[in-house]
Amino acid sequence: MMSLVAFIIVACSLPVFAAVAPRAPSGSPSCYSCPGADNAGFPLASNNNDGTTIFCSYPAFPGEDPNDFFCTYSNADGSLTQDHDAGLCPSSASTCSKKRDPDMEKAMKRVEQRAAQPATSRPEMLTARMALGKKKKAGKGGKA
Repeated sequence: MMSLVAFIIVACSLPVFAAVAPRAPSGSPSCYSCPGADNAGFPLASNNNDGTTIFCSYPAFPGEDPNDFFCTYSNADGSLTQDHDAGLCPSSASTCSKKRDPDMEKAMKRVEQRAAQPATSRPEMLTARMALGKKKKAGKGGKA
């Protein structure tokens, strides 16, 4: 009996904790990547993302040890966590953006353009509706 009561209490309290759990705002980027170059213009040579940290190497010359000049960023928010690039690391990682389908973009533009245009009137439809309205009024007037 006591275990049943405990089970019910736990089962009822779980939705409360689920509702309170913090969630990222929908507008925030969900993925980050290494910037293409550091602040001195040295290009990205190698990178690695282990799920928590993003490692970005910016060697001064090709073939240099990737651990000589590098930056690490948080995978959660893209913030700089370590600057081993003589202070030349960009302050945050780049955000990933999904490529949009060009056909979908064109379709969305057409929909927006149609929505912005004023509705066209169709006189033949208006005439038919007015005649129907007059018939309804005449029918109601005769019954009363």
